[in-house]
Amino acid sequence: MILEAAKPKHRYVVLDSLRGVCACMVVLLHFITQGHISALPVVRNSFLFVDFFFVLSGFVIGSSYGLRLAEGFSIRRFMWLRLGRVYPLHFVVLMAFLGFEIIFALFMHGMADREPFEGAFSLPLLGYSLLLVQIFFGPDGTPWNGPSWSIAAEIWTYLIFALLLRYAFRFMIPVCLLIAIVAPLVLSQLTDRSINVFHDGALLRCLFGFSLGILGWQMADRVARLRPGRWGDHLIEMAVAIGVIVFVWSAGAGPLSLAAPLVFFLAVLVFSREAGFISRLLKCAPFALVGILSYSIYMIHGFLLYRFVNGLSLLERVTGLDLVQHVGGHNSVGGGALFGDMMSVLFLGIVICASWLSYNFVELPGQRFVRRWPERRSASVPIPVAPGAP
Repeated sequence: MILEAAKPKHRYVVLDSLRGVCACMVVLLHFITQGHISALPVVRNSFLFVDFFFVLSGFVIGSSYGLRLAEGFSIRRFMWLRLGRVYPLHFVVLMAFLGFEIIFALFMHGMADREPFEGAFSLPLLGYSLLLVQIFFGPDGTPWNGPSWSIAAEIWTYLIFALLLRYAFRFMIPVCLLIAIVAPLVLSQLTDRSINVFHDGALLRCLFGFSLGILGWQMADRVARLRPGRWGDHLIEMAVAIGVIVFVWSAGAGPLSLAAPLVFFLAVLVFSREAGFISRLLKCAPFALVGILSYSIYMIHGFLLYRFVNGLSLLERVTGLDLVQHVGGHNSVGGGALFGDMMSVLFLGIVICASWLSYNFVELPGQRFVRRWPERRSASVPIPVAPGAP
């Protein structure tokens, strides 16, 4: 029996806004300071919000392409469109890293505690990142643009689920349920980091969240038809929001973190209704904007973080102030708690502004080019003329 499939009726603005909020939380996670913001457990554990991305991705891909793929939409075309969505910015950011590494090698050699093109910035790892296979090859780490590991995991997950939707659509629910059961069990045995994996186990982590998103897509129409009463939606959204915050606050990288995709599955279903007062808030322009910019925020903040710390290091040399600390192999912003909080807010603002530029001048042009490319190719192919035709 063919699955009942929810057809997309509108763009999920609230879920987009939540994705933007989660991207901002990941930025704050990586921007380590001595301030109160960095000390918050919900910030320190914000790596869990990557699992929200995976669940939401499955939900959106199912809504947008599930039936179309099952009914014959070209898998090649689907993958081309998905690559066109993520690869242009991925490539540009990698080139920015490469450009800085070349400048480092030519003009700043000996000014840092590492050699150019070594460690996480080696040329072989650059090749893996360009091919989006860094989760399969190389050392267990996040080379070059660290956040791009999740993009690599998603691209391969797109292909796997496109094949499943095309050739095994009627078995999609059992397959997704099986993945949702097996994945956390395997991850619990594969690593001592539970859900916090980004190399070995990265694809399985993505499949876990994505499969729950597909299940959410199948349930979305039924959930939308629920009528919990006048205050029901408000109370449900508040309960889920508090539950997510408490979960992220307390789970960390322990065994409880393996439940993150399940928690975000519930959040996606609830907020897909867009019916409570939190949803109304998330539809406001500032949240909608960070939702639109979420991919850029996530992808460019690593490069900007390195350059921000470089700038603080130069300022430190000029002023003699203690602005950058090196702890556990990571750079963190010194200067005390108040300075750290101010820098956190400033850096997040810089990332959002830069993301507006990358969205408008990299993401959108790249997407337009990819959509038009098949048309350009077909227009350039001469139409054969039958012998004797005028």
